[in-house]
Amino acid sequence: MKNRIIVFANQKGGVGKSTLCILFANYLAYKRKPVCIIDTDLQKTIMMQRRKDEKVFEGQDEPYSIQDFDVSDPDVMQQLMDSARQVEGYVLLDSPGNVSEDGLVPMFTNADFIVCPYEYEDKTLDSTGTFVQVVNALREANPDMKAQLFFVPNRIDARIGTSEENKMWKQTDLIFKKLGNVTPRIASRATLKRINTFELYATQRDAVSDCFDYMIKKM
Repeated sequence: MKNRIIVFANQKGGVGKSTLCILFANYLAYKRKPVCIIDTDLQKTIMMQRRKDEKVFEGQDEPYSIQDFDVSDPDVMQQLMDSARQVEGYVLLDSPGNVSEDGLVPMFTNADFIVCPYEYEDKTLDSTGTFVQVVNALREANPDMKAQLFFVPNRIDARIGTSEENKMWKQTDLIFKKLGNVTPRIASRATLKRINTFELYATQRDAVSDCFDYMIKKM
């Protein structure tokens, strides 16, 4: 199958970016799609999770590979992206929470898709808006940049929304739809806090299938 480079990113930390990246890799592996993860987040959340999982799932084959990488050097990052382009299947990159790193320019400009999770909360929406401005500035400076945006309403608990808040949520989605694709919502569920990098539980699959099937179809 053809190569797809997918970057998970947002200016705001704590929106579930790394978790979403793992879940998407697990879902692709469940669908028997070739996938790998490159962890460029400074906290190395995904790589640390894999090391923990290797002890729990000792003797079991890894469903996909995970590598970590330093994004500080743009030239080295460009080499990484060139190498990623040669990989068959889905290459997922978990980006740092701070989009000011110089090495992120090659990452974003070489991506096919950028997945941006967000929550319906003022600070998150403001940071997501800032992130979109950064992406737009990169597009202006790099006319060949072709990355499509996917906005993922993540960890949503519709039960707590007032009528006014629900109206604001819909307006937010409409704004993001003008900038890219807005996926079906991923609800806030306890099972999504119990992820690992080896297997996808049925309850997790049920929680993410609408969103991820939409993404896979569009990609």
